[in-house]
Amino acid sequence: MDENIEKAIRAVMPNPQPASEPRELAPYLLSANELLKADISPKKFLISTFVPEAGLGMLYAPRGLGKSWFAMSFAASIAKGDPTFLGWQVHEQGDVLFVDGEMSLSDLRERLVLLLGNEGCPAFHVMPSENLYRDGCPICLDVPEEHQAIIQLLEFMKQNGTDPKLIILDNLSTLRRGINENDNSEAHMLLDFLIKLRHMGYCVLIVHHTNKKGEQRGASILEVPLDFTIKLEPPTKADTAFQKNASFVVELHKVRNKRPLNNEFKCELKENKAGTLELVPTNTCSEVPEDVLLLRFMKESNQLPTQRVCRDKLGWALGKVNRLIKRLTEEGAYDSKYKAITQLGEFRLHEYFPEQYAEPTGYKEYVESFPF
Repeated sequence: MDENIEKAIRAVMPNPQPASEPRELAPYLLSANELLKADISPKKFLISTFVPEAGLGMLYAPRGLGKSWFAMSFAASIAKGDPTFLGWQVHEQGDVLFVDGEMSLSDLRERLVLLLGNEGCPAFHVMPSENLYRDGCPICLDVPEEHQAIIQLLEFMKQNGTDPKLIILDNLSTLRRGINENDNSEAHMLLDFLIKLRHMGYCVLIVHHTNKKGEQRGASILEVPLDFTIKLEPPTKADTAFQKNASFVVELHKVRNKRPLNNEFKCELKENKAGTLELVPTNTCSEVPEDVLLLRFMKESNQLPTQRVCRDKLGWALGKVNRLIKRLTEEGAYDSKYKAITQLGEFRLHEYFPEQYAEPTGYKEYVESFPF
């Protein structure tokens, strides 16, 4: 009888699976000395001292404040190779991938025209949600098959010479579905994917909403691996009384690397002299001196621009351009007689933009000549 019962139980129980062998972790073990001697590339930054080339960041703000405007402006500064973005130094120009989760094609096009002009920018790439929704396959960041699809897209871009320096996911709420966004355990698959992108060398900016307390909405574990977080808050009514476009207070919350000097300020979306929109900080704090910005513009022009061309391009008054050229001449960075950038000027350009300008001959001797 007992034997029959035992057979009946075995008949309804699933076949026992052989225990899998534990994987070998020993090959990954490093001593401190091995790590110190390893051939590891030094950390490089896309923007300022807080946005690494291989990094994770989050931009969050209340609904309707202008998160997408900020994110697209952020991406445009890298795609165009602007010298600065909101006073933060842009170290390298490169392709960007903007993954949209909710905008219509017409809205996307309108914003890109306003930010980039009718000529656009070939380095700014968009994955529009409207086409994906029409085909019934919107992106979901919590599905492993979607992770592989995105990696295949990145491989395609790399093969075509458009490997993005920056990936923007706008926004997290519309690019996820079928999960409880407040559950930390349900965020692990997404975190693993984002960390994998960082280890592959990509910089990823996640656009997200705030909760009722003004912090990033959903699972708190999402903030753990981030290198930086940017929070946008609405300015006071007095600050916006005479403003027509989006404006907000920008605040850097988490910064894993070196925090920049300008880490809290107000900015507004304004039309520049080229007829496009750009984010302009209300303060004048910049990591790159204005005379160095003028040097870079002169360096990158096909022929040495006139003061009026400099005025129109940089949006400065003619008198200001004249004063900056006079200062560069007095410092020895610019030769007004021959209208040429001097060796000292080349040194200054390399100092502020080492990624764009290779180290000039004699630079080390010049640095070593300082007595401190």
